[in-house]
Amino acid sequence: MKTSRRLGLAFAFMLFGVTLSDAQCVESVSPCASGVPHFVRLSGIAKNAFAAARTGVVTLRFVIYDQAQGGTALWQEVQNTQTDMEGRYDVLLGATASDGVPASLFASGEPRWLGIQVVRPGSEEEARVLLVSVPYALKAGDAQTLGGLPASAFVKATQETTTVIGTTSGTVAKPNTLAPALGDVIQQGVLDAATPRTPGANVAAGGSFNQVPRFTSTGLINSQIKDSDGMVSLQNLSNILFADRFPNGVPDAVSACPANGCIIYALSPQTNLNLGTIDPGTKAITLYLGPYTYTVNQIVLRKAFKIIGMGASGGVNGSPTCSTASPCNGTSLQSVNGNNPVFIIPQTNNTPATNVLLTGFRVLGSAGNTSEDGFLLDTSNALNTGLWYSTVDDIYMEGFKGIAIHVKGRNNDFASATQWVLFNNVVVFRAAGGGNALRLEGATFELRFRNCEFDGQGLGDGTNIYMGGLSGGVNGYPISIIFEGLISQLADTAVAIDGGFNLAFYGSHHEVLFGGYRVTNNTNIGTHGLTISDSYFAGNVGTNAGAGFELKVDTTVASGVIFSHNQMFGNPDAVIVGTNLASIVYQDNLYAGTASGPPTSGLTPQMSPAASINTFGIHTIGLNSSATPITTVQSSLGPGETMTFFTLGGSVVFGSGGNIDLMGAPSITVNGSITFVRSDLGSLQWKPISQWSPH
Repeated sequence: MKTSRRLGLAFAFMLFGVTLSDAQCVESVSPCASGVPHFVRLSGIAKNAFAAARTGVVTLRFVIYDQAQGGTALWQEVQNTQTDMEGRYDVLLGATASDGVPASLFASGEPRWLGIQVVRPGSEEEARVLLVSVPYALKAGDAQTLGGLPASAFVKATQETTTVIGTTSGTVAKPNTLAPALGDVIQQGVLDAATPRTPGANVAAGGSFNQVPRFTSTGLINSQIKDSDGMVSLQNLSNILFADRFPNGVPDAVSACPANGCIIYALSPQTNLNLGTIDPGTKAITLYLGPYTYTVNQIVLRKAFKIIGMGASGGVNGSPTCSTASPCNGTSLQSVNGNNPVFIIPQTNNTPATNVLLTGFRVLGSAGNTSEDGFLLDTSNALNTGLWYSTVDDIYMEGFKGIAIHVKGRNNDFASATQWVLFNNVVVFRAAGGGNALRLEGATFELRFRNCEFDGQGLGDGTNIYMGGLSGGVNGYPISIIFEGLISQLADTAVAIDGGFNLAFYGSHHEVLFGGYRVTNNTNIGTHGLTISDSYFAGNVGTNAGAGFELKVDTTVASGVIFSHNQMFGNPDAVIVGTNLASIVYQDNLYAGTASGPPTSGLTPQMSPAASINTFGIHTIGLNSSATPITTVQSSLGPGETMTFFTLGGSVVFGSGGNIDLMGAPSITVNGSITFVRSDLGSLQWKPISQWSPH
């Protein structure tokens, strides 16, 4: 057996439990052949091929066989489950079907074997495990009889008829003068019709009202099964609720959830699909949603709240949207909340929503909304709150005229912020003419966006992503925001930045845009540390009647802007333009345009000579023609690094003095290019090492 590629599953505990349905068998119809729903509670640990625990959402396949090896697969199902940091999970086999695990699988009394496999490429099914029933489960399998007799043995009879009675020593025939009360049967274990009784007047000794009894060597006592007005529950599963058992579905189940939390299954097609308003409060709740479209007003995100759907897939046949002809697969949440946001966080101090997980569903804006946000994570007026240590995964959003994902922090400090959140495989299509797909404004910290898509509806239509400050303050801004594998297209501008620190975009893809990235400073915060690298700009990016661009730095308050290792196609109006080109490091980019090349300002910063110039960390600089000698070059480059100047449209003069050492010459006139090296021999000076002139 190949153990190096297999995924291990360690089993902690299995309990075969039985719950009773709220329907009753009637003598005029055939006996209840389907029996009661069955569920198998299973705990285990999902591990990868190298024995490391797998965390997050794991897809597992469960198969019941008639043999330990080979044999026939009698039943199977697939479930998505959430694991903890050590890979532990807890599922109910049969939860995806209204009747649970079919009781007929065990009718023959033959052993049954369970196989488990993590659904992922290269995985193998684990060694099968024998399903073992505990004595309580065996007795529960006979729950449709009393004392081994069918319900027909206890039907009401007319006077002067004979009824067969079960006793400990056999059967007794007695004449009936009055129909017995069920309380009598429970009280005595035999049918004693000699003394008329009021129906329901007696409850079994040691038993409780609405509690299903069980037989013991000393008589009848309470079992773990409770049946209250058709609501069947198990004492040892009190923290597992089924939303289809509640008239209002999920909101009722949230209210009934124990104080310390619960798991709620809303997978049955009989579940009320109106989620209404959900606020878990202090309860740790995990909610499983089925492959349906649920309507929703608002959902409050709180500690340890998890919503797990069955995927955010679009319509059939590759359609990205859903309709009657192309219905949605997976799980959808359809807002009916008008212009009010769907997902919010508490607006009170010291109540961060931590360890939240949202995965596997679509979120659709209200019909006719004009300003609705999908997510409004607002910490602007509170202290020590926000969404923390959380994951938003496999989410699709469309139809919001406001902002699909709106993260709003404080404007002048970091006393409260949404932080340490991973957005993974999130897809947003902005409404035409609507707000941003993603907006990060004010204090936000350490957000990661991995393989996300934020798109508009057409060329020239708004801005897909905005990051920056808020009016009235300069000390609240996005910091350490990282995008990996971003797709942003179909808009006027892909990304607008108006203040922030340490912002990075790696491996992005852009198409159908007038502009790629634009940096401004309307908030007077400044942008310091912006990296755009290893990205793709299609040929239809940056063409806008001469005003198009890949990167535009439209402010003098910007530093540490790196544009490197990118691939640009087509013939944009400009690759890099702006008012502070000296702040940009342009390095190792590939230009594959159809013309001879973009303007020089798009290849390297273009500066005008002065006695002292600041080239920051740039290695290549274009200089406009000038007779003013350059004697000092300020730069962040270190000893041994080189810097090349290209003359543009005429000659440029370099003079000795300052920190330029021309090796004894008072000045040198360059018409072409000259390369200097930073020398630390004696002092940090720039020394010429090569010069080229077009002769």
